[in-house]
Amino acid sequence: MSPLSLPTRTPSATTAPAGTTPAKARLDSLTGLRWFAALLIFCYHFAYEEEGSGSARHLHELKGWTLAGPSAVSFFFILSGFVLAWSARSGDTVTGFWRRRFARIYPSHFVAFLIACAMLLWMGESLDPSTALANLTLTQSWVPDRNDVWFGYNGVSWSLSCEFLFYFSFPFVIPLIRRLKNAGLWATVVLGNVFVVLFPLLTGRIEHVTGWDAKFFLYIFPPVRLVEFVVGIALALLVKNGAWRGPGLLLSLALCLVGIFWGVHQVSYDFHWSAVTVVPYTLTVAAAARADLYGKPSVFRHRLLVYLGEVSFAFYLLHEMAVFTFNRIFEGQQPHLALHVGLVMAVSLVGAILLHEFVEKPGVKLLNPRRDNPGRKKS
Repeated sequence: MSPLSLPTRTPSATTAPAGTTPAKARLDSLTGLRWFAALLIFCYHFAYEEEGSGSARHLHELKGWTLAGPSAVSFFFILSGFVLAWSARSGDTVTGFWRRRFARIYPSHFVAFLIACAMLLWMGESLDPSTALANLTLTQSWVPDRNDVWFGYNGVSWSLSCEFLFYFSFPFVIPLIRRLKNAGLWATVVLGNVFVVLFPLLTGRIEHVTGWDAKFFLYIFPPVRLVEFVVGIALALLVKNGAWRGPGLLLSLALCLVGIFWGVHQVSYDFHWSAVTVVPYTLTVAAAARADLYGKPSVFRHRLLVYLGEVSFAFYLLHEMAVFTFNRIFEGQQPHLALHVGLVMAVSLVGAILLHEFVEKPGVKLLNPRRDNPGRKKS
């Protein structure tokens, strides 16, 4: 999922809290929110990786506004656990689940990898076979202290390495979490958030012992990021059980904005990856789901935002390569900042729509040919 490789549409809400009836068939607000999280990542990568456009003052301001960009990955990891737990099929097989997850993400990842190879060759770069193998097997995030491996070829695919661990673990983790009573689910959500908030305090000692960069443990290493995925699973079960108690969507979003645009500037660097925003993101995922479940107002259910959420995985895969490509095209020209970002956005979005419609969706049909029985949920 990559963090974005959730079901194309968020699945049906077939289990409602006791004594209630879902007012919406789908949790479309979660799909719509995916677009804004992907957009935050886009803005971060543009601000920190574009070259040759805008004044120094404008770029400094842009970097300040987008400092929390990496935290959006945390949002997607929580959302991934939530959606997969919400749509989990009773009686599903392990291999069936794995097959559907592979069909959902790998065709698009493979095509994006080929595009990255073409881009690197066009730029006159060499293609390293070992880095390519790590990227194709989605094992790059297990290699400590190797930025060239983590971000080689299509750099954003490092998060797919984490998602592959999540998908592998899910069939074994979900039965264990389902056994928990509501108190146990609450404990899982709370302790998971506490771990993410406080873990940066320990990375200095871990870095001293291992000699590895703290970024590897805080941001890249799949077992550490598994905590956020498990939080999402427990959160989904609490909402399903009608046991979730938290703020509404408006207040949750306000807390997100405070964390994104103010909170990350008040803490040391190690805390900006996810520690500041994990609690607001947890609250927002639950609040958006409940808004759809009970038919409460939510702008994120707008048809356009839902479609943008559906293509957000493809957008995520392509946008950083678009940044690098236009850096090369504009080399030495210093285009206007608005023109530069507009062109990168347009190419990323058009490419995402094409990748979604002609690779992602056909790939699911090709690799997952067995059709669901009528009335069964799709994952």
